[in-house]
Amino acid sequence: MEDFQINKYIDLCKCGNTDAFKYIVSEYQQLVYTLAIKMLCSEIDAEDIIQETFIKAWQNISRYKQQYKFSTWIYKIAANACYDKLRSKHTVEEVSLMDYDIISETNQEDLLQNKELKGLILKFTSGLSPKQKLIFTLSEIEDLTVEEIIQITGMTSSKIKSNLYLAKKYIKSKLMKYE
Repeated sequence: MEDFQINKYIDLCKCGNTDAFKYIVSEYQQLVYTLAIKMLCSEIDAEDIIQETFIKAWQNISRYKQQYKFSTWIYKIAANACYDKLRSKHTVEEVSLMDYDIISETNQEDLLQNKELKGLILKFTSGLSPKQKLIFTLSEIEDLTVEEIIQITGMTSSKIKSNLYLAKKYIKSKLMKYE
């Protein structure tokens, strides 16, 4: 959806139009779900994050500044909710996410190799700190730029690069041990 179109719906939401907000939810819920499932490795938790994200978005829609992309604003709300959920978890669940597409698939052999690698990487991200997992997911899985991650997390460029470096180093060491 074009920015000018979404801004029309946002203006309606700011006036209390719930139908406009339903449209926004339908446009962005998959984006939020994808981020949440990759961060939390749980469909139940991801569904909770969708609800939490859009409740917060509705409550704070008047604070949204239209000079920023709406998708970045929603990412920020969702990423913060995922980060809080990760920090509050006392035990790490090992869940296979082989059904979720992260790496493109071209033929059957590549498909099997990609699914195995994807599963391993997602498994190894559970060993990262919540901050490293957030940065790794946004950068490497969601393919966001450093500038977008700065807007979402509020971290400095150097903190993002440092956390990403540590996350990649950790996952690489795990992959090396696995081979």
